[in-house]
Amino acid sequence: MILELIQHPFDTLTHGIMLPFLSLCYTTIFPNYGVAIIILTLVIKLLFFPLTQRQFKAMKITQTLQPEMKRLQEQYKDDPKQLQQEMMALWKKHGANPFSGCLPLLVQLPFFFAIYSAIASPKFKEMISMPGVYPGFDPVWLKNLAQPDPFFILPALIVLLTWLSQRQMPVDPNQKLLMSILPLMMGVISFNLPAGVLIYWVTQQGISTLQQWWMLKNTGVSSSGLDGQEVVIPVKSKKKGRAS
Repeated sequence: MILELIQHPFDTLTHGIMLPFLSLCYTTIFPNYGVAIIILTLVIKLLFFPLTQRQFKAMKITQTLQPEMKRLQEQYKDDPKQLQQEMMALWKKHGANPFSGCLPLLVQLPFFFAIYSAIASPKFKEMISMPGVYPGFDPVWLKNLAQPDPFFILPALIVLLTWLSQRQMPVDPNQKLLMSILPLMMGVISFNLPAGVLIYWVTQQGISTLQQWWMLKNTGVSSSGLDGQEVVIPVKSKKKGRAS
């Protein structure tokens, strides 16, 4: 297994871990592959919780520093070397790193693509089509996880959750138009995807939105930094030694 993971990491994650886990959940926990997808998504989000927490914290601090960064760019626009030094000093002062939020995301991407690929794979369609296996999530709404949501409830939830996630973060005015249509773009993309994939998408997006809300609530960072209002950054205090 370890050798296969090194040689063929994506295939091993998809066919050697994700699909067997879904089958195990179906046979030992609850005979419903929709529930199995939710459990798998919860397990992955739990494993990556520390990394996601670090990602949100770094992203939030970096975004709230944007007004000050723009001021420095205007002040030192003719002196790139001094600008770089001032930027580094600003990030160091607030314990921020513009690249610290990228690594956690890069580490998680293969797993998220693997679970997406597993649910959308012909093998998963074969699994839910076996005799005696219920292929859907419920008998009224999602009768077959390999087919799109007939009532478009899941695409609507994806649009809503994407919008809620954006509302919690400050938006650069230059990207406001793009961000405003992004939820609709996500809805269009999800329109014809298999219901099993959408269950995964809604579950992970919902957890991410809740985690984002919890993180922003507990960081003490104002979300209005890009609108020109006051930016509140929690700075670690240093203990003062006793005066001699």
